[in-house]
Amino acid sequence: MNPMQEVEILRAACCVAGIDGEVTENELLMINELAAKAGVGRASLEAMIERGKADPEFYKEQFRVLKDQPKKSMFAIFKVATADKSLSGDEVNVLRKFAEKLGISSESFDAVVEKISQRAE
Repeated sequence: MNPMQEVEILRAACCVAGIDGEVTENELLMINELAAKAGVGRASLEAMIERGKADPEFYKEQFRVLKDQPKKSMFAIFKVATADKSLSGDEVNVLRKFAEKLGISSESFDAVVEKISQRAE
């Protein structure tokens, strides 16, 4: 992936991690890994995280560029979303919207969410 694609995944991860108003330590570890990979500095990363926590509409701005590797993108975002060993309804809703933008079928998305839910039980 090119740097722009890496930044888009990072921004989307910040949306998912922050949609519930907080970013857990495990989510932050994953986000920091994505930021390092994308070459995003601390100030920019903190701004993304804060926007993810404060703006429930932030997700609407994501994935305008990244569409060539949808499964890889969704995997990275799911990894952040499940870093805290749970998947909230808000996280599922935002993830579903990202999946739709990336052209991932509802059936495929629901199957992944079901697998994750079974592991959490």
